[in-house]
Amino acid sequence: MTVLVFGANGQLGWQCVRDLHAAVGVKRERLDASRASIEHELVSLLDRYQPTVIINALAYTSVDRAQQEPELAFRINARFPGLLAKHAGNALLIHFSSDYVFDGHSSQPYSESDPTAPLSVYGSSKRAGELAVLESEAHALVIRSTWLVGEHGQNFAKTILRLACMRSALRVVADQWGVPTPTPFLSTQLETLIKTKPSISKGLYHLVPEGETNWYRYACYIIEKASQHPRWQDRLRIKATSVEPIPTQAYPLPAPRPLNSRLDCHRWRQALGVTHLAPFETVLDPVLDRILVQEPLDPSEH
Repeated sequence: MTVLVFGANGQLGWQCVRDLHAAVGVKRERLDASRASIEHELVSLLDRYQPTVIINALAYTSVDRAQQEPELAFRINARFPGLLAKHAGNALLIHFSSDYVFDGHSSQPYSESDPTAPLSVYGSSKRAGELAVLESEAHALVIRSTWLVGEHGQNFAKTILRLACMRSALRVVADQWGVPTPTPFLSTQLETLIKTKPSISKGLYHLVPEGETNWYRYACYIIEKASQHPRWQDRLRIKATSVEPIPTQAYPLPAPRPLNSRLDCHRWRQALGVTHLAPFETVLDPVLDRILVQEPLDPSEH
């Protein structure tokens, strides 16, 4: 069995290549999805490896920059997944999407059947990618997740740690709700799926750990963990008590964010035959520990 992972440079792709047996990573240097003409190269790559499973963790993730680069965002987030689905053959295609396909106005966790209403170019491009995959003939899963965090690549946790060493106070949005999703959690779930449920029904699935938080509480959690780590104790300029909660409107950005990014994972649990998923703290702590060991202490090292 060969697992072909697109987006091996990124957080999730890197994790999948590391964790999944017989996984082969495709980096940008090998196939650049930002280019207009890649279909022939993609077909050649698929013919060479004859993958049993294709994981598409490749995405244009610069949410704010996408407002000025819609063509590029759609090329990577929509056209490329469509090409993968077109040429997937008999392989199981697993494509990752985002909570940004929703407007966040609901007061409940979103299920797969809830209507989408993206607020931004990024969200619209991810929704277009979903449709390109779901409307294809491929045996394909579209998995929506939220707030990715891993030891490889950039993410909110690393940003907060860097700022905590540079500033004496922080202001963090407290009215956007969701859950951090560690990349090892996702790779473990995929491993279970590939080994035990390869004939899973095609379609949409939500996959995040259990629990919920907001960006402010998440930031405090990260700083508190760092304050207990001997490598960081003397480097932090702030404590969790120095983080100020603010509303979204006090921190305007080019691309609107959904206030509610909570996802209902009942369909995934049912498909895998499990009653619950791990709490986010349980799967987040080992990732934060690895980040705290590896991350540079001097912000200039970034």
